[in-house]
Amino acid sequence: MWRPLSWILVALLALGLGEGPPPAPQGCRPYPKANYPQDSFGTPLKPGEVGGSSSPEGTPRLALDKGRAKMAVDHCALRMPEAGAPRFGQVGLAYPKMKRQNGRVVHFRLLPGDIQQPNGVVVGAFPEAHPADPLKGANAVALDNFDSLAGTFNLGFREGTRPTLLPQFQTPLDVYVLLREQGAVYLVDGLKGGYYAAPPSASVLGLDQTLSFGEFYPGAHSSSTLHAHRLEHFQVRDVAAWSRWYGTAHAADRLTGASTAELGQAEKGGRWQVRGNLKRGAQGTRADAKGGMALLDPGAPSGVLGLRVKTGARPQGVALIFRARSPRDYYAFVVSSEIAQAVRVRGTEAVPLQQTQAAEFLLRKNATHHLQVIDTGSQVGPFDKGGKIRLYLDGQLAFVLGDDPQSSPEFDNADAEAGGVGFEIGEGVAGGTVLSRFEAHPREVALPDELRLPEPFFEERGDVVVASDRFDGAAGPLEARRTPVGGLAWEKRSPPDPKASLTLLGNGQVQPAPLEGRGDYLLYGLRWPEGYRHFASLEATLTPPGQKGRYDREGNCTGYTQANREKRLRAGFFFWQDAEHYLIARAFMDDSQSNASEIEWQAPVGGTLDVIRRVNLGPRLCHGNPFHLRVSFDGDWAVAWVRAPGSPLEEPVQAFRWSDAFPQQPPLKIQMVGLVFSEEDSGTRLDSFTAWGSTRLR
Repeated sequence: MWRPLSWILVALLALGLGEGPPPAPQGCRPYPKANYPQDSFGTPLKPGEVGGSSSPEGTPRLALDKGRAKMAVDHCALRMPEAGAPRFGQVGLAYPKMKRQNGRVVHFRLLPGDIQQPNGVVVGAFPEAHPADPLKGANAVALDNFDSLAGTFNLGFREGTRPTLLPQFQTPLDVYVLLREQGAVYLVDGLKGGYYAAPPSASVLGLDQTLSFGEFYPGAHSSSTLHAHRLEHFQVRDVAAWSRWYGTAHAADRLTGASTAELGQAEKGGRWQVRGNLKRGAQGTRADAKGGMALLDPGAPSGVLGLRVKTGARPQGVALIFRARSPRDYYAFVVSSEIAQAVRVRGTEAVPLQQTQAAEFLLRKNATHHLQVIDTGSQVGPFDKGGKIRLYLDGQLAFVLGDDPQSSPEFDNADAEAGGVGFEIGEGVAGGTVLSRFEAHPREVALPDELRLPEPFFEERGDVVVASDRFDGAAGPLEARRTPVGGLAWEKRSPPDPKASLTLLGNGQVQPAPLEGRGDYLLYGLRWPEGYRHFASLEATLTPPGQKGRYDREGNCTGYTQANREKRLRAGFFFWQDAEHYLIARAFMDDSQSNASEIEWQAPVGGTLDVIRRVNLGPRLCHGNPFHLRVSFDGDWAVAWVRAPGSPLEEPVQAFRWSDAFPQQPPLKIQMVGLVFSEEDSGTRLDSFTAWGSTRLR
């Protein structure tokens, strides 16, 4: 979406505020010298110069550069530009070949440019330097499209992509691929308050139990056709604390041992609590014809579980047990040669929550299978990632509990913090099924020192309230009113039409007038004090126009109706330096987005006001429902947070750098901040405005 600068340009030219020199950019931080591949992207390279170069630390770069634009290094990051088509094999960066071993971690810090499109960016360990399909047969993590709304994580797998269905917005991430003698553990961390743990912790995403290619190329591969992805750090490290075959697991056992040995002590997680006749052997653990169960209590709930199953001519059924409080109170993923089920066991009652007899989810004769569980735990608010359990057989998603209450109404997620885990072998022909490589990983782990990067300083909110206005008092014009906190005067900057204004409603809110028929963007600003020119954080509560919608159990908004079809939200904040350099962040919702909403970022590009970034928020913004918006900007980094109606969480929903969009421009010096309502906005109400500054950034 673009538009001529029109009255915005005229109004901002009229401000006449003086410009000072921009703050000096922070220097890039190289790694200490080490005998590991590493790249801090600290030496600028022009487009096309990445191929054949080495990192500042001396690691050679193996570049694939066939995109519409060429890769470059600027502002301490690699720019992976748009590919010519939405496919891989055009833009990639690999590093020299290495050997697989337990505890070897491939670590990338990245900022996704756009993950609302198919494919995206994939990082990890690959059997080839530049694979045509970087997820097939690779230990890798992809930031990909999630139902056209936002991003998700897909994992590399033997036959190709394995979806996690875990959500992710366009915010900075550290991705860790922990390699093992067989398979890998996948971990991420991100911004504080986001879906996943923030340093010094990381969240466990998923697990591979099958791949064992002996040599690999660390790398990153992109198929983006819209915005450049940015890589900010790369390293490979050997982590002593994760050097066992099970990596980050807090409960694990190969289940092998001397023939007919008791289970006894697990390799990790304590002593097995056993019911029935289970015996170890060279290939794994077996049961007699009556079957048997074994449980461990690692002391904390598990997020990712895995189990290898080897069947004979007459397979016994098997269950992967999780959220266990006792041998009579647990959840289980049950698979046999006749049926697959998600089961809730209480006492003597086993309630099937979901089930299928589809052949791809049944045990085959004389075959090897892998069971996995991803358990996201408790749900805090309607848009938290928790509240869902995903069950996989051989990399295929069999069941999702919590995704659709109609399909499994008995699932109430009340036992999310139960910590017991284990397995069961059903009745049948003795030795018909052999189990091995049981593992259960906590939802979060502490990052070892080997993986800790120096964290870049980013001011999230600021430490001083520069201005605050609750818009109390009688109805009337906002112009010339001074903020009760800070004493800054509201100035109308656009448009010059005196009929268009921002008015106090007399109830603690402001609203544009008239509601329809305004000719241009409506901007009201506060001149930002000289002492805070390098940072501002703006927040307010916005109420979209229209008849109030209701949120259902799945978090969907019922306000997207015919009656609200013409009720449009187009409101937010602006940060201004001069007529050619400013940033607008506005919330966006109307009938063009079915059950969805957005944050849009606009800036002048070649004489027009253009959308330079956007992120889809799903139904977080809903007609008639107040939501909280906060945007922080330090002249380079811009980050938006949203607290949706009914949610206790303030989620970071998008982050990018001014230098991502405008690499040739210096950081902005903020001279004015304020409120913006597009002419298409049909009556958004705004209250509780606060503007923060920082004494730490000068």
